[in-house]
Amino acid sequence: MNIVTPPIIVGEDEAFEQDVLGRSNFGQSLLNLVSQSSDELVISLDGKWGEGKTTFVKMWQGMLNQAEVPSIYIDAFANDYIDDAFIAVASAITTYIEENSVSSDSERSKEFSEKAKHVGVQLLSWTAKVGIKAATLGAIKNSDIEELKDIQSDVAKGLSTVVGDFVGERLASHKQDVELLQSFKSLLSEMPSLLSPEGDKPLVIIIDELDRCKPTYAVELIEKVKHLFSVKNVVFVLVMHRKQLEEAVKCVYGENIDAHTYLQKFINIETAIPKKIGDRHYSDINQYNKRLFDIHEIETWGDGRNLLDSLDVLAMHFNLSLRQLERVYTNLAVFYASSSENQLRLVPVISFLAVIKVVDPSVYEALLHQKITYEELCQKTGLSEHDQEDRNLRRLQFLTMWLKFSLITDEQFEQLDENDRIRSFGQSLWQYNVERERLMPIFIQKLSMFTVA
Repeated sequence: MNIVTPPIIVGEDEAFEQDVLGRSNFGQSLLNLVSQSSDELVISLDGKWGEGKTTFVKMWQGMLNQAEVPSIYIDAFANDYIDDAFIAVASAITTYIEENSVSSDSERSKEFSEKAKHVGVQLLSWTAKVGIKAATLGAIKNSDIEELKDIQSDVAKGLSTVVGDFVGERLASHKQDVELLQSFKSLLSEMPSLLSPEGDKPLVIIIDELDRCKPTYAVELIEKVKHLFSVKNVVFVLVMHRKQLEEAVKCVYGENIDAHTYLQKFINIETAIPKKIGDRHYSDINQYNKRLFDIHEIETWGDGRNLLDSLDVLAMHFNLSLRQLERVYTNLAVFYASSSENQLRLVPVISFLAVIKVVDPSVYEALLHQKITYEELCQKTGLSEHDQEDRNLRRLQFLTMWLKFSLITDEQFEQLDENDRIRSFGQSLWQYNVERERLMPIFIQKLSMFTVA
C-alpha cells in the first residue's frame, strides 16, 4: 500500500503518456500557437493551487521536445532567494544555449552571454545605489528620468555626494544603457535560430510557481520578462494562480491599484488549465479519484466501490482540488493501513472524516473533541439529509444520514419517525458491539493517530 501519493515522473521526451485528465488536446493547441508565433509573446496559464499546472507543463515540455521546439523550464519559487530576477532568467537562457546549440556559430552565443553579463551589472548598479522602481535600463520612461533629476538636485543639497554623483553618472550614461539593452534584446531574438535543426522554431520559456514566490520577486520577475526579455522568436509561458498574483501586485503597489489591469500590461494572451466539470462520472476529479485508488492500492476488504463513490460526491460537494484529493487519500491510506480486516469500517463516515480533515480542520477538531452538533455540522458544511433530485447526489444524502445517526442525541434518535431509514442503521453494528454514540469518536481518534504533513 502506498501511503503518500508518489509524484508523476515525466521523462524528458515523454509527453502526455501518463495523462489521465485528457489534457493532451489542449497541450497540442498551445503547441500549435507558440510554433506559429514570431511575436513578442507572453502567455499566462492560470490555475488554482493543486489543479495540476506543474504536471501539465512538464508533460507539455515533453511534447515540445518531441516537436523539436527548444524550451526552458524555470521554477520561480526555487529562485526567489536571488536578489535580481534578471539573473535567474538570463542564467537559465545562457546555460541552455551553451548546452543545446546545434549551430556551429558559437561566437553569437558567446556574445549574448557577455551582453547578458553587462546588462546584469548595469541593473545591479541601478538597484544597489538608487531605490527606484524603473531599474530596467531601456524601459526607463521620461518621467523616471525627471525623477532622477529631482533626486540629484535634492542630494546635492545634502551630504550624500556619492549618491548625487552616481545619479548624475546614470543620467549621462542613459543613452548607452538603452543601446546596451537593445543590443542584448536583438541578440536574444537571434538565439532560437541556433537551437533547432532548421533554425525556424521559437524558444519557449516556461516560468512556473509564480504564485508561490515572495510578492516582490514575483512582480519583479513579470516586469523584467516584459521589459528585458520579451523579443521576437521567444515565447514566455507564465504559470500562475491569477488571483494570487493579483494579491502580490497589491502587496507591492498598494490596495488601491487595479491589479488585474496592471498584469494585463505584461501579458499578451491569457488561458487557463482545462478542467472537465459537471457530471461527476466524467469530471477531472472522478478520473483522478480512480487513479489515486489504483496508485495507493488500499486494502478495503470489499469496500472499494463504496469508497470511490463516496469520494466522488464529497469531492464534488467540497470542490476539492487534485492536490487536496491526494491528501485525502493519504489520510485514508493511514487509516486502512493501521486497521485490520475484522475491525468496523463505515465508509460514509470514514470518507467524510478524511475529507473534512483536509478542507476544514476547525470542523474536524470540533468533531474530535465532540463540540459540534449534527445541526451545526450541516450548517458549516452545507450538507443535507433531504431528498436529492439529482441521482448522483443520493449517495451524499445517504452519507449525511450516517452522520446524523452518529451525532444526534438519544432524545433526538427516539423522536425519529418509526419508518425513518436511519433507525435501521444500528443493525449493521450489532456484531461489533459498538454503541451508536461511540462511532464518531472511534473513527476520528483512529484517523488522528497520525497527521499528514
